[in-house]
Amino acid sequence: MMDAKIQKPRYALLDAVRGAAILLMIVYHFSWDLTFFGLADFRIFTDLKWIWFANLIVCMILGVMGVAQVMARRRNFNVRAFCRRFALIAGSAGLVSLVTYWMDPGTYIFFGILHHIAVASVIVAGLIYLPSLALLSLTGVLVAGPVLFVHPIFAADQLLWLGLSPAPPISVDYVPLVPWLAVPLLGILAGRWIVRREAAMAALNWNPAHPLGTLLCLAGRHSLAIYLIHQPILYGGLYLYQTTVSVS
Repeated sequence: MMDAKIQKPRYALLDAVRGAAILLMIVYHFSWDLTFFGLADFRIFTDLKWIWFANLIVCMILGVMGVAQVMARRRNFNVRAFCRRFALIAGSAGLVSLVTYWMDPGTYIFFGILHHIAVASVIVAGLIYLPSLALLSLTGVLVAGPVLFVHPIFAADQLLWLGLSPAPPISVDYVPLVPWLAVPLLGILAGRWIVRREAAMAALNWNPAHPLGTLLCLAGRHSLAIYLIHQPILYGGLYLYQTTVSVS
Protein backbone atom coordinates (compact mmCIF):
# COMPACT_ATOMS: atom_id res chain seq x y z
CA MET A 1 0.00 0.00 0.00
CA MET A 2 1.25 3.45 -0.88
CA ASP A 3 2.20 5.75 1.94
CA ALA A 4 -0.62 8.16 2.86
CA LYS A 5 1.67 11.13 2.47
CA ILE A 6 2.41 10.11 -1.11
CA GLN A 7 -1.27 9.58 -1.88
CA LYS A 8 -2.34 12.85 -0.36
CA PRO A 9 0.43 15.43 -0.55
CA ARG A 10 -0.17 18.87 0.90
CA TYR A 11 0.18 21.81 -1.42
CA ALA A 12 2.39 24.30 0.38
CA LEU A 13 1.13 27.32 -1.56
CA LEU A 14 -2.48 26.61 -0.56
CA ASP A 15 -1.41 26.22 3.06
CA ALA A 16 0.50 29.51 2.83
CA VAL A 17 -2.51 31.41 1.47
CA ARG A 18 -4.70 29.93 4.22
CA GLY A 19 -2.04 30.90 6.76
CA ALA A 20 -1.82 34.45 5.43
CA ALA A 21 -5.61 34.73 5.58
CA ILE A 22 -5.82 33.54 9.18
CA LEU A 23 -3.04 35.93 10.25
CA LEU A 24 -4.82 38.82 8.53
CA MET A 25 -7.98 37.74 10.32
CA ILE A 26 -6.16 37.99 13.65
CA VAL A 27 -5.20 41.57 12.77
CA TYR A 28 -8.81 42.35 11.85
CA HIS A 29 -10.29 40.81 14.98
CA PHE A 30 -7.69 42.44 17.23
CA SER A 31 -8.57 45.81 15.69
CA TRP A 32 -12.25 45.07 16.31
CA ASP A 33 -11.50 44.14 19.93
CA LEU A 34 -9.48 47.31 20.50
CA THR A 35 -12.37 49.37 19.16
CA PHE A 36 -14.93 47.44 21.24
CA PHE A 37 -13.00 48.12 24.44
CA GLY A 38 -12.57 51.80 23.56
CA LEU A 39 -8.80 51.50 23.15
CA ALA A 40 -8.94 52.53 19.46
CA ASP A 41 -11.44 53.76 16.88
CA PHE A 42 -10.89 51.87 13.64
CA ARG A 43 -14.47 52.18 12.26
CA ILE A 44 -14.43 48.51 11.27
CA PHE A 45 -17.95 48.41 9.82
CA THR A 46 -18.06 51.83 8.11
CA ASP A 47 -14.57 52.52 6.72
CA LEU A 48 -14.30 51.13 3.17
CA LYS A 49 -10.67 50.16 3.73
CA TRP A 50 -11.66 47.90 6.61
CA ILE A 51 -14.64 46.51 4.71
CA TRP A 52 -12.45 45.56 1.74
CA PHE A 53 -9.82 44.19 4.11
CA ALA A 54 -12.42 41.83 5.58
CA ASN A 55 -13.65 40.91 2.09
CA LEU A 56 -10.09 40.09 1.01
CA ILE A 57 -9.73 37.65 3.91
CA VAL A 58 -12.98 35.89 2.99
CA CYS A 59 -11.96 35.71 -0.68
CA MET A 60 -8.61 34.15 0.23
CA ILE A 61 -10.21 31.49 2.43
CA LEU A 62 -13.05 30.57 0.07
CA GLY A 63 -10.92 30.82 -3.07
CA VAL A 64 -8.37 28.36 -1.69
CA MET A 65 -11.26 26.09 -0.74
CA GLY A 66 -12.32 25.89 -4.39
CA VAL A 67 -8.80 25.20 -5.65
CA ALA A 68 -8.32 22.54 -2.96
CA GLN A 69 -11.51 20.77 -4.09
CA VAL A 70 -10.05 20.39 -7.59
CA MET A 71 -6.77 19.07 -6.22
CA ALA A 72 -8.60 16.59 -3.98
CA ARG A 73 -10.30 15.07 -7.03
CA ARG A 74 -6.87 14.44 -8.58
CA ARG A 75 -5.71 12.19 -5.75
CA ASN A 76 -8.47 9.69 -5.02
CA PHE A 77 -11.16 11.76 -3.29
CA ASN A 78 -11.83 10.25 0.13
CA VAL A 79 -15.52 10.44 1.08
CA ARG A 80 -14.85 9.41 4.69
CA ALA A 81 -12.23 12.13 5.12
CA PHE A 82 -14.61 14.64 3.52
CA CYS A 83 -17.39 13.72 5.94
CA ARG A 84 -14.99 13.92 8.89
CA ARG A 85 -13.85 17.36 7.83
CA PHE A 86 -17.43 18.52 7.28
CA ALA A 87 -18.46 17.30 10.74
CA LEU A 88 -15.50 19.09 12.32
CA ILE A 89 -16.20 22.39 10.58
CA ALA A 90 -19.97 22.21 11.12
CA GLY A 91 -19.44 21.37 14.79
CA SER A 92 -17.01 24.27 15.15
CA ALA A 93 -19.51 26.60 13.47
CA GLY A 94 -22.19 25.48 15.91
CA LEU A 95 -19.84 26.12 18.82
CA VAL A 96 -19.12 29.63 17.55
CA SER A 97 -22.86 30.32 17.30
CA LEU A 98 -23.49 29.09 20.85
CA VAL A 99 -20.64 31.09 22.38
CA THR A 100 -21.44 34.32 20.53
CA TYR A 101 -25.16 33.94 21.33
CA TRP A 102 -24.27 33.57 25.00
CA MET A 103 -22.15 36.74 24.78
CA ASP A 104 -24.63 38.85 22.78
CA PRO A 105 -27.87 37.40 21.33
CA GLY A 106 -28.40 40.57 19.27
CA THR A 107 -25.23 40.24 17.16
CA TYR A 108 -24.34 36.55 17.45
CA ILE A 109 -22.77 34.66 14.53
CA PHE A 110 -25.52 32.57 12.96
CA PHE A 111 -23.92 32.21 9.51
CA GLY A 112 -20.28 33.25 9.52
CA ILE A 113 -17.25 32.02 7.62
CA LEU A 114 -17.26 28.54 9.19
CA HIS A 115 -20.98 28.07 8.52
CA HIS A 116 -20.42 29.11 4.92
CA ILE A 117 -17.49 26.74 4.46
CA ALA A 118 -19.54 23.83 5.84
CA VAL A 119 -22.54 24.45 3.57
CA ALA A 120 -20.46 25.45 0.54
CA SER A 121 -18.29 22.33 0.79
CA VAL A 122 -21.39 20.15 0.30
CA ILE A 123 -22.71 22.27 -2.56
CA VAL A 124 -19.31 22.45 -4.26
CA ALA A 125 -18.95 18.66 -4.00
CA GLY A 126 -21.80 18.43 -6.49
CA LEU A 127 -21.16 21.51 -8.61
CA ILE A 128 -17.53 20.60 -9.22
CA TYR A 129 -18.65 18.15 -11.91
CA LEU A 130 -20.28 20.89 -14.00
CA PRO A 131 -18.43 22.17 -17.08
CA SER A 132 -16.47 25.38 -16.65
CA LEU A 133 -18.89 27.47 -18.72
CA ALA A 134 -21.78 26.40 -16.49
CA LEU A 135 -19.77 27.26 -13.36
CA LEU A 136 -18.85 30.65 -14.79
CA SER A 137 -22.51 31.36 -15.59
CA LEU A 138 -23.59 30.31 -12.10
CA THR A 139 -20.89 32.56 -10.64
CA GLY A 140 -22.36 35.50 -12.55
CA VAL A 141 -25.84 34.70 -11.20
CA LEU A 142 -24.50 34.55 -7.64
CA VAL A 143 -22.68 37.86 -7.97
CA ALA A 144 -25.82 39.51 -9.35
CA GLY A 145 -28.04 37.77 -6.80
CA PRO A 146 -28.08 40.56 -4.18
CA VAL A 147 -29.42 42.91 -6.86
CA LEU A 148 -31.67 40.67 -8.92
CA PHE A 149 -33.22 38.30 -6.40
CA VAL A 150 -33.62 40.32 -3.20
CA HIS A 151 -37.11 39.96 -1.76
CA PRO A 152 -38.75 40.57 1.65
CA ILE A 153 -39.57 36.87 1.91
CA PHE A 154 -35.86 36.20 2.46
CA ALA A 155 -35.89 38.42 5.56
CA ALA A 156 -37.37 35.52 7.53
CA ASP A 157 -34.91 34.34 10.19
CA GLN A 158 -34.63 30.84 8.70
CA LEU A 159 -33.70 32.27 5.27
CA LEU A 160 -31.20 34.97 6.26
CA TRP A 161 -28.29 32.61 5.51
CA LEU A 162 -29.11 32.88 1.81
CA GLY A 163 -28.12 36.56 1.70
CA LEU A 164 -31.14 37.82 -0.23
CA SER A 165 -32.84 39.86 2.48
CA PRO A 166 -33.47 43.55 1.61
CA ALA A 167 -31.67 44.57 4.81
CA PRO A 168 -28.60 42.66 6.01
CA PRO A 169 -28.96 41.22 9.52
CA ILE A 170 -26.89 42.47 12.43
CA SER A 171 -24.09 40.01 13.08
CA VAL A 172 -20.41 40.33 13.91
CA ASP A 173 -19.59 37.81 11.18
CA TYR A 174 -21.96 37.32 8.25
CA VAL A 175 -20.91 35.42 5.10
CA PRO A 176 -24.17 34.47 3.33
CA LEU A 177 -24.43 31.97 0.52
CA VAL A 178 -25.19 34.72 -2.00
CA PRO A 179 -22.95 36.17 -3.34
CA TRP A 180 -20.06 34.49 -1.50
CA LEU A 181 -20.54 31.02 -3.01
CA ALA A 182 -19.21 32.60 -6.20
CA VAL A 183 -15.71 32.68 -4.69
CA PRO A 184 -15.16 28.92 -4.25
CA LEU A 185 -16.66 28.42 -7.72
CA LEU A 186 -14.05 30.78 -9.11
CA GLY A 187 -11.54 28.78 -7.09
CA ILE A 188 -12.63 25.64 -8.95
CA LEU A 189 -12.09 27.41 -12.27
CA ALA A 190 -8.68 28.57 -11.09
CA GLY A 191 -7.83 25.02 -9.98
CA ARG A 192 -8.74 23.67 -13.41
CA TRP A 193 -6.52 26.29 -15.00
CA ILE A 194 -3.65 25.36 -12.68
CA VAL A 195 -3.74 21.61 -13.39
CA ARG A 196 -3.45 22.27 -17.13
CA ARG A 197 -0.21 24.22 -16.71
CA GLU A 198 3.01 22.62 -15.55
CA ALA A 199 4.47 25.88 -14.23
CA ALA A 200 1.37 26.58 -12.18
CA MET A 201 1.43 23.10 -10.66
CA ALA A 202 5.10 23.58 -9.84
CA ALA A 203 4.21 26.81 -8.01
CA LEU A 204 1.51 24.96 -6.10
CA ASN A 205 4.13 22.46 -4.93
CA TRP A 206 6.40 25.29 -3.76
CA ASN A 207 8.73 24.29 -0.94
CA PRO A 208 9.17 27.18 1.51
CA ALA A 209 12.76 27.85 2.49
CA HIS A 210 12.26 31.16 4.31
CA PRO A 211 11.03 31.08 7.94
CA LEU A 212 8.10 33.34 7.01
CA GLY A 213 6.95 30.87 4.36
CA THR A 214 7.27 28.03 6.85
CA LEU A 215 5.24 30.01 9.40
CA LEU A 216 2.48 30.72 6.88
CA CYS A 217 2.29 27.05 5.90
CA LEU A 218 2.15 25.99 9.54
CA ALA A 219 -0.64 28.48 10.23
CA GLY A 220 -2.49 27.24 7.16
CA ARG A 221 -2.30 23.62 8.24
CA HIS A 222 -3.80 24.52 11.62
CA SER A 223 -6.09 27.35 10.47
CA LEU A 224 -9.24 25.96 12.09
CA ALA A 225 -7.61 25.59 15.50
CA ILE A 226 -6.12 29.08 15.26
CA TYR A 227 -9.50 30.48 14.22
CA LEU A 228 -11.20 28.94 17.24
CA ILE A 229 -8.67 30.00 19.87
CA HIS A 230 -7.33 33.36 18.70
CA GLN A 231 -10.37 35.49 19.53
CA PRO A 232 -10.88 34.14 23.07
CA ILE A 233 -7.20 34.90 23.71
CA LEU A 234 -7.33 38.41 22.23
CA TYR A 235 -10.70 39.35 23.68
CA GLY A 236 -9.94 37.76 27.04
CA GLY A 237 -6.55 39.44 27.22
CA LEU A 238 -7.97 42.89 26.50
CA TYR A 239 -10.79 42.30 28.99
CA LEU A 240 -8.28 41.43 31.71
CA TYR A 241 -6.13 44.42 30.75
CA GLN A 242 -9.06 46.82 30.91
CA THR A 243 -10.26 45.33 34.19
CA THR A 244 -6.78 45.64 35.71
CA VAL A 245 -6.37 49.24 34.54
CA SER A 246 -9.80 50.29 35.83
CA VAL A 247 -9.13 48.69 39.22
CA SER A 248 -5.70 50.30 39.57
